[in-house]
This record gives sequence, structure tokens and C-alpha cells, in this order.
Amino acid sequence: MGCDLYIDDNANLGTDKMNHTEVLTNAINILRDRDAKYGPVQEMFERTSKLASIILDREVTPYEITVIMKCLKDARKKYDPMNVDHYADNINYEAFSYQFATAGADEAAEDAVTAELAKKLAPMMPNNGDYNV
Repeated sequence: MGCDLYIDDNANLGTDKMNHTEVLTNAINILRDRDAKYGPVQEMFERTSKLASIILDREVTPYEITVIMKCLKDARKKYDPMNVDHYADNINYEAFSYQFATAGADEAAEDAVTAELAKKLAPMMPNNGDYNV
């Protein structure tokens, strides 16, 4: 998932005060630059979640990684509240969180429909002991 949005490279990206549109512009620029540097977002968070799962000996999801990264950025704001990078990264982590939180929604809805159809059709199908209903 790349970022195709063009943002003026002359935008204020320093530590000067920024208004809300400049912070959002910065977030998009960071997303574009990091996507080019580190690869697709989905792949990176999946790889990170697999590594965390091995280390923690439990399943860690890409969604959970985004929550952890937002916590890291919030913790850093205590010592450096003027660093726009913390705010811009959190905007991107929120977007990633939403993407991962909703990723399985269509699949879950399809599974629910399939299960409902199976319940309705099961009594109509002959059961010769080949399967449990």
C-alpha cells in the first residue's frame, strides 16, 4: 500500500510551529518516505508482529503493534513535546490501526453468512452418519 498523494516538498518539516494542515502534510510525507525506505506497511507490520509473537511466546497482531507504537510515541512526547515527528507518526499509526482493525471484517461477515446458511441447509441434507450436524 503506497502513498500516491503529492505533497509539496517545501512544506515546513522542521521543529518550527506548524498548523494542523502542516502536521498532516508532514504525516503524509513521512508515510511516503518510509514506505519507499522500509517497504509496504502491511508487510512490515506483519513481520513485526511475527517477531513479537516469537519473543513473547503468544500471538501478537499487526493491530497490537500499532497500539504499542502509538504508546511509544506518546511516551516520547513527555520529554520532547515540540517534536512534530511524534504527532505525525501517531496520525499514521492511527490510520494503520484502523486498517488492521477492519481488515478481517469482510471475512468475518462472510463466515457468519456461511454459518447461517449451513444451519438452514443442514436439516435438508441427508445424513448417513458421514458428518456431524
